[in-house]
Amino acid sequence: MSDRPGGVGGSDIYYSKLEGDKWGAPVNAGQRINTAHDEYRPILPAQGHFNYHLLIFSSDRPGGKGGFDLYMTGLIKKW
Repeated sequence: MSDRPGGVGGSDIYYSKLEGDKWGAPVNAGQRINTAHDEYRPILPAQGHFNYHLLIFSSDRPGGKGGFDLYMTGLIKKW
């Protein structure tokens, strides 16, 4: 999570890939996850029964119940 320049707005969720034995540069997770509001506390739960990686995160975007609500989305398909 970061509010670094170049983000979508507010605090955004970023990811990094492990390349060999080094982590790559942080990459913004994009507008499918990030909004002009704050996205916070991403969790990748352990799972074996889904065909994709599940990401759970909180956000104070409009349309929720108030404060930081939980959201989920599928990520890259597992093979």
